[in-house]
Amino acid sequence: MKYCKKCGVLYTTDVCPKCGIVPPESQTEEQAPADKQTVKRQWLALLIGIPAFILVIMLIVYLFRTITA
Repeated sequence: MKYCKKCGVLYTTDVCPKCGIVPPESQTEEQAPADKQTVKRQWLALLIGIPAFILVIMLIVYLFRTITA
């Protein structure tokens, strides 16, 4: 049985009997491999960006505490 996400009806036909929308076919096409240079650049951005974001949050908290104290 299929489930219509729009109207919430279970049905066994090809088209939803309540709203008449045909469900999209699943994509069987595989993705092409990503460029290695792009992948390296994205990983480097994550490895630098996440700790930098944490340090910025800690700096803001530190400054807030020193100003209010």
